[in-house]
Amino acid sequence: MNAMLLGAGRGTRLGSLGLHVPKVLVDIAGEPLLARQLRYLEREGVKRVVINAHHLSAAIETFAGEYKGGLDLVVVVEAELLGTAGGVRNAREFLGDDLVIVLYGDVLTRQPLRPIVDFHREKGFAATLTIYESDYVEGKGTVAVCDDGSVTAFAEKETRRGGGSAWINAGLYVLSPGLIDLIPGDGPSDFGHDTFPSALEAGKRIGGYRLAEPVIDVGTPEGLAEARRMTAAEAADANPRPPSR
Repeated sequence: MNAMLLGAGRGTRLGSLGLHVPKVLVDIAGEPLLARQLRYLEREGVKRVVINAHHLSAAIETFAGEYKGGLDLVVVVEAELLGTAGGVRNAREFLGDDLVIVLYGDVLTRQPLRPIVDFHREKGFAATLTIYESDYVEGKGTVAVCDDGSVTAFAEKETRRGGGSAWINAGLYVLSPGLIDLIPGDGPSDFGHDTFPSALEAGKRIGGYRLAEPVIDVGTPEGLAEARRMTAAEAADANPRPPSR
């Protein structure tokens, strides 16, 4: 499988930090978030990762030029922001003709990919979103999903009304090539606003794979702090201090 990692955004939710550091390169326990994402994708069997870049793109290109891992890494620089779906469509030539994994550049997760891919294939979906249930929905894209995993509706950040828990879009997708080919190639477009609702209207089946635990949204100060606490705790567990004498 090949993967698309969405790294072009301006990181505005990170405040002043996002002005100087691309969100995919924010520091998590001594290394860039992107390094962790690439290790995760390689571990899960991905062979090529395409990264789109716009804001502070030179820093991402420098990182890719110094990358020593086992992935085939491609950086596609966007002259103007094309949105989540537009960025994938713009990089179509590098993504091949098999299923494509899409990972948002501000998401930190350890979810195994194989069960998600198997679910996608078995159900025959054009696209599969990973979702998690949460009472905290402010600023999140949400979906309505049936018991069989079929998604019936999308509500993006500014359109959802009402309280209570909801299924949150986790920012990790499996896409069939035909779904990517439906994305217009002539301007910006977004998966939650444009591509997925349009695909539903056209009769395409979209799935929602329920995750047992939330992903971490590193694109906010709170999420970044949580990611740093989690990785620091994991490092401490992996390298315990010897008992004092």
